[in-house]
Amino acid sequence: MVWTAAKSGACIIIVSLLLSGCALWKTAPAAGKPADYFPSSPGNYWDYLGEGNEYASFLREVVRSAGRRSQFRENNGGTISASVYEITEDAVTRIHFQGETYEDVNLLNVKPTDPIVILKAPLKVGTKWGPPDQTREIISITETVDTPSGQFTDCLAVKVTFPQSTIIEYYKKGVGMVKRRFESEGFIVTSTLQEYHVKS
Repeated sequence: MVWTAAKSGACIIIVSLLLSGCALWKTAPAAGKPADYFPSSPGNYWDYLGEGNEYASFLREVVRSAGRRSQFRENNGGTISASVYEITEDAVTRIHFQGETYEDVNLLNVKPTDPIVILKAPLKVGTKWGPPDQTREIISITETVDTPSGQFTDCLAVKVTFPQSTIIEYYKKGVGMVKRRFESEGFIVTSTLQEYHVKS
């Protein structure tokens, strides 16, 4: 069999195409939009089991929603807080946070105060946003996370980098956040989903 330059060139092209396909597969965006990973219908709730800190366990629930905004309540056993999120085609943004909120007050119409983008399109590895002292970056779209409520595959992993600590949050499409891991100088605190209810 004679190995010609033409055959050699064809093989190089085929290998290049295969490698390009692999590279595209690795960097291709996750399916869906940011909102798909942050269900925000009233009645949804998530119960997290904490380790490493007495306030790492908490219950999060959606108490009301109107238009593009949803109000969440979070109870960690020590305090109750309220957050308002604005959900658009390209992002999920926390536009308001209020601690020590023990009464059921409608905050949907508040003016945004110190907004923080929680999830941002495109949902692919390398997407980065936020100020230098609180940078957020999608570091994986294929994480598998084991929790007391089950195993979740193809999760988004979002790394939040602070000057002296990091947080990694894992989000599953149609479920929401399934785990949060905080680390600072070897000190680790986790909150892992143990029970949830999300309207389809």
